[in-house]
Amino acid sequence: LMTVAGVNIGLVIQLAVVALGLAWIVDFFARQFDTIRFVGAAYLLFLGVQTLWKSRNAASTAVAPLSANRAFARGFAVAFANPKTLIFQAAFLPQFLSSGEGRAAELWLLAATFAIIAAVGDAIWALCAARARAALTSRVQVIADRVSGAILIAGAGVLLAASRR
Repeated sequence: LMTVAGVNIGLVIQLAVVALGLAWIVDFFARQFDTIRFVGAAYLLFLGVQTLWKSRNAASTAVAPLSANRAFARGFAVAFANPKTLIFQAAFLPQFLSSGEGRAAELWLLAATFAIIAAVGDAIWALCAARARAALTSRVQVIADRVSGAILIAGAGVLLAASRR
């Protein structure tokens, strides 16, 4: 849940940037897309290698869970290292605004609604994952860690690095 909090604080900051109309930040992220993309890909590769490494030792030793601060920081870093979310919000949310006055209030309401739905959805996923993890045997957890590590490395890290705008 601390990771969920970190992700959603990053999301709320991005939504606030959009709602405040700081288009220059959106433009900056768009211009720096390649740099941010490669930093994000490197981070996903790091997480994938770390997950695979953990799976090698998981059968023989118990792995200590992340501290609350570290889980929060990881979630925040992942959310904030995703410029596509910021660009998506800047392009998506204004479509639902009326043409009259009160657009700023509508945008803040849309942003708040988006943030609440995201936080609730993420929390549900986290709680379901925690329950599933408790039910899994250590052998199944090792396999899940290996699959997750491979997905982070091959799927997310490599595909993100190879993607275009």
